Formats: sequence, C-alpha cells, structure tokens
Amino acid sequence: MTVDCQALELFVPGRLCLFGEHSDWAGAMRKANPDIVPGRTIVVGTQQGLYARVRRLAEPVLRLRSTKDDGTVLEAEYPLEEGPLAAEAAAGGFWSYAAGTAYRLLVDFGVGGLSIDNYRTTLPLKKGLSSSAALCVLVARAFNQAYALRLTTRGEMQYAYDGERMTPSQCGKMDQACAFGSTPVLMTYDGDVLRCEPATLGAPLHYVLVDLAAGKDTVAILAALQAAFPVPATDEQRACAELLGRINADITQRAIQLMAAGDAQQLGALMREAQAAFDARAAPLCPSQLASPVLHRVLAHPPIQPLIYGGKGVGSQGDGTAQLLCRDAAAQAAVCSILQADFSAMTCLPFTVPATGSSNGLHTGSSSSSTAAAAGLCANGSPAAGKAVEAVAVAAAQ
Repeated sequence: MTVDCQALELFVPGRLCLFGEHSDWAGAMRKANPDIVPGRTIVVGTQQGLYARVRRLAEPVLRLRSTKDDGTVLEAEYPLEEGPLAAEAAAGGFWSYAAGTAYRLLVDFGVGGLSIDNYRTTLPLKKGLSSSAALCVLVARAFNQAYALRLTTRGEMQYAYDGERMTPSQCGKMDQACAFGSTPVLMTYDGDVLRCEPATLGAPLHYVLVDLAAGKDTVAILAALQAAFPVPATDEQRACAELLGRINADITQRAIQLMAAGDAQQLGALMREAQAAFDARAAPLCPSQLASPVLHRVLAHPPIQPLIYGGKGVGSQGDGTAQLLCRDAAAQAAVCSILQADFSAMTCLPFTVPATGSSNGLHTGSSSSSTAAAAGLCANGSPAAGKAVEAVAVAAAQ
C-alpha cells in the first residue's frame, strides 16, 4: 500500500569533470602515504540527468523503477533490511548503487519504505558522466526529503559515496559533486578531508559532449591505476602517481585562473596538455582500456579543428565520452552537426556552462527548501533521526 501523500519531483544531473580525473581517490590515499600530493578536480553538473517521482510507502520496502536513456524500463523491489540491501550492493548489478545507498541510510536513520520512479533519463549511462553517482545521490536525496532527514548537500554526497563504495565500483569522492548542480566546483582531496569551493567563470564555456558509442570498463581502469597507490613500485606507477599529484595540481591551478579570466582559448590548449599527460603517464597502466582509439579519432578529427579550442576524455577516461571546448555557440552547433554526420553511431550533447557572478557561492546547506516542507507530506519521522543527523554533521564537515 502506498502512503497517501503528494509525490516529490526530483532531478539530479550527471557531472562533467573538466580537469583532474582520478585525483580524487588518489588524494584520499594520503591517509596511507603523506608524500602523495592532495588531489584536485574541477567539476560541474550537466544539463542531462535523472528525473524522478518519490513517494513514501507504508510497507518497509524500497520500490525502484527506472526508464533508461534508451527507453528500457527496469523494476525491482527490496525489503528495507540490511542483509538483502548489502547483498544486492555487493552483487554489482544495475540496482547495486541504489541498494548500497539505501543500506547506509537505513543503518543510520532507520528510514521507512520508499518508492522511487526514475521516469525519465537524459543522461547517457556508463559514459563517464557519473550516472551511477547520480543514482546514488537521487536515492540519498529522495530519503532525505521524503523523511525530512535534514541532510546538507554535503551530507547527501557522503551517503551517496558510502553507498557506491559498497559496490564493486571503488570510486572517489568527485562523482557525487553532481549533488551541487550547475555550479562549477573546485574540489580538493586530502586524505579524509574534502574541501569544496566555487570556481569563478568569467565567460561562458561552450562544450560538446560526445557519446563515443564504444565502450570501456571503469572497474578495470580503477583497479589498474589504483595498483600504483599508496606507494608506487615501478617506474610506470611512479609516473602515474606524479600525474595525479604534482602535475595535476599545476594543471588545475592554471585552469582555475584561465576560467576566472574567461580565456577559453588557453583553457582549450590546457585540455590538450592534460590529455597528452594522461596518455603518457596513466594509459600504460591499462592499455586495454586507455589506449582509447575512438576518443583520439574524435579529438583529432580534421573538420572540427577550426571550431574547437581543445578537447579531452571524460571521467575515468577510455572510449566513453569526449568533451570538446568550442569557440562559440555557432561552432558548438557546427561541431554537433559534423560529428553526427561523420560518425553516425555517436550522439552529441551541447553543454554550455554559464559565466558566474562575483557573488557566486556554493550551496552546501539543506539540499532544497522543500526538505522542511517534505516533513509535512506525511508526518511520520525516522526514530533515529536525531542521533543520525549529528553523525552526518561530522561526516559532512570533512
């Protein structure tokens, strides 16, 4: 039986990593090796994402429905019990991310039943745009708002991260930045400490995200690169550690300065530099996934060169998605037209990041003004809420 209350409408975007991929989990390794340089990423939410309707349920179950980007509909239902949720998360299937996040919230808050209907998906799956993290954030936000848990955005991110870490995908903390939406964010990873600050953007950036219609194994990429940490043992591993440490710190610092100045041309050149460094220092550790022939074919495609300032891979890299920084909106449209004509299987997503104002701030408080209002949808709060909120405040401050 469904509780008779109004459905919540939620949207969670994907995230685009502009610079710094893989340095999130690498920076976390400073706990074991203080010689590792803190990681830094620059990320922004995409205009594509997951749309969902959320309702509380009287029965203690998690009822899930998802309409994927290709129109396929998947459904599942799990009892809100620790054992079944943990088992589903460890199994690594499509619903593992939702199950892992629900498990973490159940343990800390004793939450009740919930229906999450992801009725529309505009975010390409498994293409480096953090579709899995978006699902985790969606589940965390759904429970947060439906049960008025009073989690901050950072708190939602923490539960989403903990939930995804219960699956075979050993992600870092960058992916959950999709919780911040369209604000460009500089994230710094120093062991367990995560710092987030807004990135100023002096002029709009006109990107084209290209779904390469190929494939990659993110789990294999992570396993290969993480083998170089916390203490690299070979020259190839030391080169990767330097890439994700000192070199990345330099590139992201220059990127922040160029973004603030609105210098898209030099930012594009920096994208090419970052990709070359990744190819030289990370790809040798996982050549089966990071040789990326389709990605490089698109980056070097002659007809688009006069229209772009630069380009690079996305997320864990590999043949998932390319990001191209275009000269202007007209060039952005032309690049989409050219690539879809020359590579018919590929899909192009125009994505413009608007300039920020001087008062640009990063919202890390309550995830939505509707959080408090959600308490009135069905007054039946979580019995463990007080203690759990205190625990989350500590986690969110990290």
